[in-house]
Amino acid sequence: MPTTTLVFIGCINRAVPHFASANGRGIATFRLDDTTGKLTPLAETADVINPSYLAILTRRRLLFATSEVFGWPEGRVSAYRIDAATGALTLLNRQATRGSLSAHCNTDRDGRCVLVANYGHEVGNETPGQHVASFAILDNGMISPALSTFSHLGSGPDQARQSVPHGHCLVPSPDNRFAVVTDLGTDEVVTYRLDAPSGRLMRVDGSPARLPPGSGPRHFVFHPDGVMAYVVNELNATIGRFTYSVAEGALRLLDVVRALPEDAVPSHSAALQIAADGRVLYASFRGDDSIACYPLDPVDGSVLSPTVRSSGGKTPRSFALSPSGKFLLVANQDSDLVVTFRIDPLTGQLGEQVDAVPVGTPMCVQAVNLDS
Repeated sequence: MPTTTLVFIGCINRAVPHFASANGRGIATFRLDDTTGKLTPLAETADVINPSYLAILTRRRLLFATSEVFGWPEGRVSAYRIDAATGALTLLNRQATRGSLSAHCNTDRDGRCVLVANYGHEVGNETPGQHVASFAILDNGMISPALSTFSHLGSGPDQARQSVPHGHCLVPSPDNRFAVVTDLGTDEVVTYRLDAPSGRLMRVDGSPARLPPGSGPRHFVFHPDGVMAYVVNELNATIGRFTYSVAEGALRLLDVVRALPEDAVPSHSAALQIAADGRVLYASFRGDDSIACYPLDPVDGSVLSPTVRSSGGKTPRSFALSPSGKFLLVANQDSDLVVTFRIDPLTGQLGEQVDAVPVGTPMCVQAVNLDS
């Protein structure tokens, strides 16, 4: 059975105050040619509002999308079935996320539950006001109502962005026993115990990992070795490196380094990804519209000096590595453009730009292999 690389792009289609435009249709599906890097449009799904983040459960051909709509007291998470041959999506159901401005979703590593991080409004008295929620994935692909929810407490020194907690990213641990949540508002990375079969999260004893005040942790990744982990901090343009305790799920901050050269434009860090072989870390920056590639020290995993290049557009909010590792695809939000770069197989650095396709207000890009 032939394998097809499908690319799904979540796009803003309803105006909100904190985004410059809303030129999208919903979710756009493309086919990626894994030899040339060219994208071919396949389908559009317009029955979802502001799908700002997508998660894909490949083996069950399911896609989950969070809806981020300013003014809603709760966001939504939608479940879709993927037609691998056509790229079309069929809506299965939607559930409320128990918090506002749902910014991120993920699945656990066994594909049993959906995990959502809610950013929340700057006003701290909204209802229901939960920053983390978990949902079971049912046998028919639908998602259950929220089974566990948690709110965070605290704030940071940047009163424009940190007056209240802001859940921003949720990642299961490599062994699927814990889930890690970044909170941009409190400068913390919080660990929860994950019971994937039941679809529930539980608080763990001990303090969260803390970053320097005013960091604004945004996106988080585990190293493939299961021991190291990294976070990109939005507010001060830094990258934090952690060790991860498999037994306790605890994170210990080792160091924090500048993400860009000192003379760089203030950056508004966005997305973070790591190569499958663990050699290179990638991050995007919306201040200077760049993608940075960081070699990682093979001995201790420390973050080395990056090479930085243009994202090929404006406001690179999200990017994805192709399953083969040959290409990096960037969603340039404010230029309505998704750009594809070739990746050097020897160094992991970005090579030539091989494609650029118009997509209205692209917010999130995901690339997966599916048997068609």
